[in-house]
Amino acid sequence: NIEIPNEQSLQLLAPEKDFQSVFTPMRFIQQGMLQSAEDRKKYRHAPRFVPAGQSTQMIIGATPESDYQILHVAESLYKKFDLKRVFYSAFIPVNEDKNLPSVKEQRPPLLREHRLYQADWLLRYYHFEAGELLDEENPNFNAYLDPKCFWALRHLEEFPIEINYAAYDMLLRVPGIGYKSASRIVKARRMGMLDFEDLKKM
Repeated sequence: NIEIPNEQSLQLLAPEKDFQSVFTPMRFIQQGMLQSAEDRKKYRHAPRFVPAGQSTQMIIGATPESDYQILHVAESLYKKFDLKRVFYSAFIPVNEDKNLPSVKEQRPPLLREHRLYQADWLLRYYHFEAGELLDEENPNFNAYLDPKCFWALRHLEEFPIEINYAAYDMLLRVPGIGYKSASRIVKARRMGMLDFEDLKKM
């Protein structure tokens, strides 16, 4: 708080000044500070981002981070800040400069960008966590396999599953089954046992 001086102390400090000429602007400042404090209290617990949701973008390949590191950052943004979407863009230099990363004799990491988008989808809709898809021993995605198939091949002990009894979350982890198909399977098996022909129709 700003302490407003009394008339006697003002005469000692600034005898040439009139009390009202100093008191009035200081009162305005004090009121402004109090209002700012109230505003901070009012908006302290307000939503962090705009109602439609906040997104961000990561440039892939400009710096040496692995897919494992990038995916962990994205997961943290979703969990801690309730981010709506993370976008990934392969680094493509538009000019040459000594301060820019050099990617001579290398293709832009477009496939890597695609794999990160697929993994991001698994985080948001398939109940995966970043630590399940990659780890320090396998820090980057396989160029020839999508992330879900890559996970399945590393966890063969989970398969095969019984389609009539498997939990919804496990159905989502089967390569080739999306979240819509998993929902259809759960609904259909309430009516009776499913066989391979039923799955083909779905």
